[in-house]
Amino acid sequence: MQGLNYKRLDGISNSVSPYRGSLNRFPIGDRRHNHKYFFVRDDDGQRVFDIVHGQNWKHITLTEAEHDECAKQGMPRLNKYQDHNTKKWEYYRYEVSPNILGVVRPDNTFEFTGESYGQGDRGIMSSWSYGWFSTESRRGGMIWSSKTNGGIRIMPIYQGMRIDCETIQPTKPITVVGRKVDRKVGKDLLAGYEGFYMTTEVMTKAMDYEVFVKTMLEVVSEHVPDNDFYLDHKVYTSIADKLIDTAPLDSAMLYIFAWDIGNMRWNLRRFSDTNFSRYSAHEDTPHTMFLNLKRRLNKEVYKANKKVFKKVEYVNGEMYPPSEWGYTVMVDGVEVKQYD
Repeated sequence: MQGLNYKRLDGISNSVSPYRGSLNRFPIGDRRHNHKYFFVRDDDGQRVFDIVHGQNWKHITLTEAEHDECAKQGMPRLNKYQDHNTKKWEYYRYEVSPNILGVVRPDNTFEFTGESYGQGDRGIMSSWSYGWFSTESRRGGMIWSSKTNGGIRIMPIYQGMRIDCETIQPTKPITVVGRKVDRKVGKDLLAGYEGFYMTTEVMTKAMDYEVFVKTMLEVVSEHVPDNDFYLDHKVYTSIADKLIDTAPLDSAMLYIFAWDIGNMRWNLRRFSDTNFSRYSAHEDTPHTMFLNLKRRLNKEVYKANKKVFKKVEYVNGEMYPPSEWGYTVMVDGVEVKQYD
């Protein structure tokens, strides 16, 4: 966080006048950007700087009596709302506070103290760090990344984490623990599905969309109790599991329906023999839906067999790939919670 260098902020607080109405609120950069500033405060004898970007708005629910009392006191941002269905009144107020991103300390470190970081927060912090703060679900949540001569650095961000403002190195080593599919074990697990995949791929390649949808309607009507389209997906997958060997196409269609591949749950509920139209928003062909089914079913098989996974570790900002199997962030041998 080179833009938040302690020496620089200390110089601003000693040479620039604070914002009007405050004794400890100073601009980080251009004074006109008064939503980006820092507070100076004492923390156990040390002079530290709280970095602020904008405001936090907190919704607080009130009773009718509390609302009326607050109104008598002239409290701002009071609201009430009548529910159109129940006709009951709801009372609440908004509490506004500075959105503190973190703390810069005398050892020139930045500590992440925010409850969460929105897109705007990540953007402004990126401009201060010569890197990119972003949120990636397949890398566990919030990360910082940067291109260097040695390649790409990727570092998960967690609450309470402290980094050096110059080097962006964490003050405590971080280990990212992930899982990787053992290809040999995975191949053995999926061997029993080869016949199922081969048969259904040939059949879906030969079917056009209209025939595919009509056939799926018949399959659902035949195998699903009371022809119910609104059951939990596990009901349909349990039926599909039993049909893999005896009726592979029926099984595949039930899997596709259960997991809503190609929006088929939505499409079947609106299908009409007299007025057929292609409802799929993604224009999925039957074969495309089969390929998506194959990926999803493989994933479910892996998840049910933990022995297929090998543990992998990444340390000291080492680049780690996106993964659908999740990551765990460890510091001092203890798991920490990465920001979402």
